[in-house]
Formats: sequence, structure tokens, C-alpha cells
Amino acid sequence: MKTLTDEARDERSITRLFALCDGVFAIAMTLLALDLRVPDLGKDPGDASLRGALADLEPRYLSFLVSFYAIASYWRRHRSEMRTVQVSPPTLVRLTMFLLLTITVLPFVSNVLGSYGNQAGIAVAAYAGVNVLAAGTLLVIRHVVDKHEPPKEAAKEHARYELWFDLAAFVLAVPSGYVFPGDGPQALIALLALSALASFVTRHLLKRRTKAGASA
Repeated sequence: MKTLTDEARDERSITRLFALCDGVFAIAMTLLALDLRVPDLGKDPGDASLRGALADLEPRYLSFLVSFYAIASYWRRHRSEMRTVQVSPPTLVRLTMFLLLTITVLPFVSNVLGSYGNQAGIAVAAYAGVNVLAAGTLLVIRHVVDKHEPPKEAAKEHARYELWFDLAAFVLAVPSGYVFPGDGPQALIALLALSALASFVTRHLLKRRTKAGASA
């Protein structure tokens, strides 16, 4: 039987893990903005020159938005999975550390995607690959949490499919830079849009099934 000291130690441990996660996610989100640099056009560039320079930065805008969405989604899903966790077993800590490793790498691969995504397939493959590792780690975290905690309510069932859809999108995006040379980032965004659509449809169907079961 656990003593009060043991329970307090467990609570402190999980609280520190949450604090570390929140800090890493916040810093990674902030670092994404460092890639949005003001164009250097001299002292008096003129309106047309500035518009053209800003338009040339479109790949960086896209990589920033996609990466911010990805990191925010990982934070939301990790928070959801860990909501009922009272203790932090070593396996869960190790998995969370690996997840944070992928999150800290995301600003770098996002910079590579924004700079070379339309020119080199490896830029898209590297970006999608890091996201595959992040999404896959979250799925393993979910499995570990389900072994130690009671199952979640049925209303949250759609969140389980949502992560699988995103994982499939990133897996398919790995070769997109080679299959669609010059349009790899656009293919990545299209795949994520399809993932979001599939998640929306699944959520709607599950809600209908839940309502039908409640009224039966």
C-alpha cells in the first residue's frame, strides 16, 4: 500500500513531466516564427518590390502554418491522453522524452521544408518522417496509458481515429516530394486536409451511432 509520501512523490513527478512538456511545446512553437524573416531590400524598396519579396516567402508561410498546426495538435493529443494519468511509469517518461525530441526537431525540418520543399524531395521526406515518428510515439503513449488507466468515454472515440488519419497522411507524404517534384509541400497540405476531412466525417458518424444507441 502506498504511503502519503509515495503518493505525493508520484503527483510531483507527473506534474513536473507536464510542466516540461508544456515548456518544450511552447518553445518549439515560438522557434517556428524565427524562420519568418523580413526581406532585405535595401533602404527604399518600393511597394512592388516588397510585394514580390513577400510573395516569394510563400513556402515559408506554408511550412510555418503546417508546423504550428502539427505541434498544437500533438500538444492537444498528448494532454488528452495524459489527462487521467496519476503516476508516471518509466516507460511513459521515456516515450514522452522521445516525443519531445521529435517536437524540438520540428522547427529545423520546418525551416528545411520552407527553404527547399519545392526543390528537393528529401526536404519533404525529412519533414514528414519526423511527424511520422511523433504521431507514432503518441499512439504508443496511448497504448501505455490504456494499460494503466481506465478506458476513456465513448464520446472521445473519434480522437483515436484522428491520430491514425494524420499518421497515414504523413506516411503518404514521405515520398510526395519525389512523386510530385516541385509540389511536395502542396501534396503534404492536401493529404493533411484529407485527414481532417476523414476525421470530421468519422466524428459525425460516431456521434450519430452514439445517439442511435442511446435512443434504442
